[in-house]
Amino acid sequence: MAGLLSVTIPGGAVRAAPESQSLDSVVEAIQHQFAKKGSVRFTVKRRAGPPATWGIKASGAYRFNASGVYAADTTTISQEAGGTGRSREISIGPDFYSQGYVRSKDGKYIWKSPSTVGKWTYGGRNLSGVIWGEDLINGINPGFLRLGAHNGAFSGDGGTFEGVRTTVFNGVVTVPEVGERQAGMFFETEQEGGSWRGSITWKLWAGPDNLPRRFHAILRFTSAYGGDEVETMTMNIIYRGWGSPVKITAPPRSLVTDDW
Repeated sequence: MAGLLSVTIPGGAVRAAPESQSLDSVVEAIQHQFAKKGSVRFTVKRRAGPPATWGIKASGAYRFNASGVYAADTTTISQEAGGTGRSREISIGPDFYSQGYVRSKDGKYIWKSPSTVGKWTYGGRNLSGVIWGEDLINGINPGFLRLGAHNGAFSGDGGTFEGVRTTVFNGVVTVPEVGERQAGMFFETEQEGGSWRGSITWKLWAGPDNLPRRFHAILRFTSAYGGDEVETMTMNIIYRGWGSPVKITAPPRSLVTDDW
């Protein structure tokens, strides 16, 4: 693209964003954080979805290595049948640990894993559902950002977010498969046998250092087996503390059990 296509709309100009001057710079900044083994803290809010239980609030931190997210510590609150669920999951390299429960409004435990509150379950190694991958719908995932750039991304003045001037990038991608796993919402560029396909309308706010500050997505799901019914989810992720010290460690061995 030799230049920028500028379209005037109420509120300002929207620019077609050449990859070399926009999302490529964001990807480069993220990969620099990977290379120097940096970190970031995050919060996630998801509302609605094909199953209502996909709606959650989560917070935690990521530690990076050259390949991407090497370690994650995430606490999730969810509304389950009969009560409120709370879980904490730690992944370090290939190893995964978790603890969680569901409590009713009167404080009774409906479900616990492991059966003793305060203990941890060792989930095993190399679990596909929990390992970070370039299939995740996330504003710090180079794989998703490249998909967005390939499908036509636009940029503009993102205003100020938490005291930082931002550039906002946005676009829409349609994928043959979209779903949820423990690491987050994911997409596939080929049909792999999942239940849902759909579109992802996304926005990413990046600071002057090109690092993401906020990611917002609206996911519209339709059945992979046919039909016109559309289910919708909104997802908002905030990133804070790029490069700040984060320590993610495995639970003490004395608290780890194989009790599910």
